[in-house]
Amino acid sequence: MAQVSAGVSRLRSTVFVSVALTALCLSLLSLANPQSGPFNSAPGVSASSSPTMTNTETTEETQTPTSAPTSSPTAQASATTTSIPETQTPTPTRTITPSPTATPTSVPSFPPFSVLINEIAWAGTIASAFDEWIELYNPGLEEIDLTGWRLEDGGDISVTLRGTIGPGSFFLLERTDDSTISDISANLIYTGGLNNGGETLRLRDPSGGLIDSANADGGEWPAGDSSSRASMERRGGSDYSGNWVTWNGHVYAGHDAGGNAVAGTPRQRNSVWYPAPTPTSVPGRVVINEVLIRPHYDWNRSGEADVGDEFIELYNHGPAAVDLGGWILDDLAGGGAPPYALPHRIILPGKRIAFFRSQTGISLNDAGDVVRLIAPDGRLIDQIRYIRVRAFNLSYGRLPDGSPSFAYGLWPTPGAANVLFVEPSAQGTPTPSAQISSTSRWNACPLDSQPWPLLASCSRHPAMMRWMLSLGLFVCR
Repeated sequence: MAQVSAGVSRLRSTVFVSVALTALCLSLLSLANPQSGPFNSAPGVSASSSPTMTNTETTEETQTPTSAPTSSPTAQASATTTSIPETQTPTPTRTITPSPTATPTSVPSFPPFSVLINEIAWAGTIASAFDEWIELYNPGLEEIDLTGWRLEDGGDISVTLRGTIGPGSFFLLERTDDSTISDISANLIYTGGLNNGGETLRLRDPSGGLIDSANADGGEWPAGDSSSRASMERRGGSDYSGNWVTWNGHVYAGHDAGGNAVAGTPRQRNSVWYPAPTPTSVPGRVVINEVLIRPHYDWNRSGEADVGDEFIELYNHGPAAVDLGGWILDDLAGGGAPPYALPHRIILPGKRIAFFRSQTGISLNDAGDVVRLIAPDGRLIDQIRYIRVRAFNLSYGRLPDGSPSFAYGLWPTPGAANVLFVEPSAQGTPTPSAQISSTSRWNACPLDSQPWPLLASCSRHPAMMRWMLSLGLFVCR
């Protein structure tokens, strides 16, 4: 009996401890989640079950062990435990997305000849040999962004391009400033100069790939002309000498800084792609007919006699009229004054046109010089060379007009037929209205020849020439 009483006492202690722990857990759960507290218990669970469970003193010893496992606190603990996931708001778990690894931007590359070096004015313009320009062309069907492209010659030209070039369009680069082509805007200004003796230009894309070149051999330029300042044009295809031609002079675009027609086609189709016009005359039939080197009279009627009265006269043999637009007057090749591009003036068959220094800027050297006439395509049409000149107001030219024979000691006749000077009887400086020509002797020879002194040395001195002719000491040639 004593053992039974001790077992009952231990059982009571165990139940009491269990009930106390259960109550403590419920209190903690209520604090953590008020909604699961005793006043919000699950349906069917009594809120007063805890006090019932703590009243464990009973005379029926056999009921206590039975009621303890099945008592309401057990049910309440079970209910409370299952209610937590139902009422607790789950906290979303943050998923950490790794940052994407930066992929290096690839440098664009292009196929060869996607952009062409199309035209090069390596000799500059009539206004200035320093006014060079370069033209690029896009032969494709899509616009190309030129950012990062480079144009270089391996020397002082190293141009980083920017901007775009549309399909079938042109991109114009002008040297130093935008006045090189005064009436056509440049896409880009560059510095550095092209060697007139020849060099190589290379065009590279942003990846450094070679897209095109000009004059890859590096020798003399395969086309273009330094006298007429005609540009070098691309015929098409790859860079070899046969695909480069000189501007043909029939089509031009824009004017240089001096107002002269540009000997090329900047930002337009190259002249090689235009049909050649029907010739109006044989170019070789226009010749240099007369030059005045030392004027001492107001021949251009500017109001004063000065070096501006020097002139160069042209003569047209015919048979048709010739438009002189784009033709070039120049002195010694590679030196002297800049070439002069003739304006669009029509010279009729058998007629003459004189161009004064005040207009052309060409200075005729008293010590001797060369005068040249150059066609628009750069071909040399005619040239004359004269020796030292000492006398004033005596010109040098063909006699008769247009003939292959030249004479020094002509009376200056700008725009009129050449005549030999005859000293006037009156004193003073002769004027054009006082011209005296001895035509009787010239009529002694056929129309296609002229009298010439028997002594060639006499032809250089007007007085000696007149004396020989007056004596009949001449031959017709």
